[in-house]
Amino acid sequence: MLDLELLRTFVMVSRTGELKKAAQKVHRSQGAVSMQMKRLEELTGNQLMERGNRGIRLTEAGETLLRYSEDMISLNSAALSALSGKDVSGQLSFGIPTDYAQHFLRFFMPVLAQELPNLDAKIVCARSRNLRQQIEEGKLDVAIVADELNASDETLLWSERLIWSAPTCANLEEQSVLPVAVYEDNCIVRDLLLDALRKASIPYRIVFSSPILENIATAVEEGFAISLLPESLLSTHSVRQLPSGVLGSHRLLKINMIHRPEIEASTLNRVSDCFRQASDKQQQ
Repeated sequence: MLDLELLRTFVMVSRTGELKKAAQKVHRSQGAVSMQMKRLEELTGNQLMERGNRGIRLTEAGETLLRYSEDMISLNSAALSALSGKDVSGQLSFGIPTDYAQHFLRFFMPVLAQELPNLDAKIVCARSRNLRQQIEEGKLDVAIVADELNASDETLLWSERLIWSAPTCANLEEQSVLPVAVYEDNCIVRDLLLDALRKASIPYRIVFSSPILENIATAVEEGFAISLLPESLLSTHSVRQLPSGVLGSHRLLKINMIHRPEIEASTLNRVSDCFRQASDKQQQ
């Protein structure tokens, strides 16, 4: 049997990337947390994490356990909430990244209405970094945001690879100067795209820019540019993955849930369940 307390600590270690920070969050000593992780690895028969100069990184087995751990912890909280006879009610404001707005209006809102019928939801769409600021300023209750390197204590909802993509109708990578489509505004993916191009020392020129993901994907699809796109778009657009010899380093885009400190844990667990259900339905 997997111990929920071990799983709670494991989730916190994965979020913070450090035993010391995780120990502070779960109110245990660093040594106790280390022993818990060793015990969990013994129970599962797998190495769950690797320690390096940049902190702790989950192995493939660790990533798998993380998904199940969050589900089990969430289900535990939902069960206790149901037995207490209390349902989530009142007004709650949600922040949704602009690029995911249509999907979540189509998938998230029906799930939310079914699972939390007494909740009065308000939806705000903006860039992830703008949503972070609104959470800090107390203007939003809960938000979905793209993961940042220095972010911690956030709930992972799902993750997706970012793929260097090119049109199927043209071999743009053969041009001496690579035509690139980029995101406008203060965008995390834009930063990743430009940083990768600089590190690869590939000559490029920006031929298209837009604050809307669908516009970027269309520019690639129509043979106008290459870009860094979420992997899910490769199956719905006429685009292909660039050869690894051109730009082969892909990034994992993690989508997290953040919130105001005052929001109750039971409410957060129910809401995060709705987010995950919506994501699962979208991928079906």
